Amino acid sequence: MSPNWRRVALFYGATFGLTHVLSVGYVLAGGSWGSPSSFAVANALMLCPGLVAIGLQRFVFRDRIVGPFALHFRPNRWFVVAWLLPLLVMLGALAFSLLVPDAHYAADMGGLPVEMDSFKRQVVGMGLPPFVGMLLLGLVLGPTVNAVGGLGEEIGWRGFLYQELASLGFWRCSLLTGLLWAFWHVPLLFEGYPDPQHPVAGGIGVVAFAMLLAPVLQFIRWRSGSVVACGILHGTMSSTRLISVAFVLDAGPWADAAVPCALLVVNIVLLCAGLLPGARRPLRPSAPAGVN
Repeated sequence: MSPNWRRVALFYGATFGLTHVLSVGYVLAGGSWGSPSSFAVANALMLCPGLVAIGLQRFVFRDRIVGPFALHFRPNRWFVVAWLLPLLVMLGALAFSLLVPDAHYAADMGGLPVEMDSFKRQVVGMGLPPFVGMLLLGLVLGPTVNAVGGLGEEIGWRGFLYQELASLGFWRCSLLTGLLWAFWHVPLLFEGYPDPQHPVAGGIGVVAFAMLLAPVLQFIRWRSGSVVACGILHGTMSSTRLISVAFVLDAGPWADAAVPCALLVVNIVLLCAGLLPGARRPLRPSAPAGVN
């Protein structure tokens, strides 16, 4: 079956509109990205794709939610891959950042902005070396607290859109989803998120991040048979993200390219290892866990 483009357009338009009405309202009300309140707002915005997808599926299309969206919570080995892969990505990103001329390692988390001094104190208060403390904190928060926002997004992108676009095959489905996901972030860039010091480099980094992470998330969705695994990967990417920036100084705007570079390597490895399905092979929208 070909995709139902009307359903895709309705989902995307509603998600885009809801997200950016809320984000613009936050900025106009005096909010600032990077402030303590912005973290709560950002996590709330992450829920928009999932809320829109569930609302449309249940009340407009009058269809089931759990099966079509693959909301399966029973874990399998791909849940573990989804949990640990982000750590490898962020360690790779840190290595890329340290390759930038004049960049150097900062064991005291000197790469974090001054607005995050309270977070630094919390990490130091754990009584562990900062690097170990942040690593453990990221792995604990990823599949728990951060997975809530991650799953909120993934129910939309790798739940609803995966179901609608599965007939396009792995690469066209994942790249189109990644493009829509990347464009969804664009208005936030004009509002100063995520890097007001380097808005152009930050914007390019966000778009590259979404496009390169989309096939990885699509792979996890395909192999695990569950959008929950995608939520864990998404959440752990967020919770370990600071590892790639906290321990490097003087990388400049090139630091925004570090995570996309690491994700590019992951995509190349998956492709060269023959772990991805054929380009035009249709995906099963609701395959059992680990089967496709």
